[in-house]
Amino acid sequence: MTPDLKAIVRSFFADWSTLDPSVVVAYFAQDGQWTEANRETARGHDEIRSVLEIQLGFGSEFSFEFRTIEACGNVVFTERIDRFLINGAAMVVHVAGIMEFDDAGKIKAWRDYYDWSALERQLLATGIDMSGADPT
Repeated sequence: MTPDLKAIVRSFFADWSTLDPSVVVAYFAQDGQWTEANRETARGHDEIRSVLEIQLGFGSEFSFEFRTIEACGNVVFTERIDRFLINGAAMVVHVAGIMEFDDAGKIKAWRDYYDWSALERQLLATGIDMSGADPT
């Protein structure tokens, strides 16, 4: 039976709110990859966990509003509005994301695209030092 990939994606983002990197990384295949707008690709559970620890460590109250979610074969496309708090300040990020899955329903590749400069403006407005941020 083919896994319901849209349901897996919804569960993945719901579990993000646990703030537990082990819970989130369990959705990835052992050789899974995660790429987002401003970071180098994280490859494998150890690298993905490291990035998760950073993100889940600085943010709180994550919520994800799906504008569009659609599956085609082993790929799920999402258009989302991601919301979270950093130092008590609300962040809002419009995201287009692609997740590719293996036959077991594990994430092989996750690519998120968003306007880094729009997020950076929000972060700077809260007084967060962005001098060490990697804009690539």
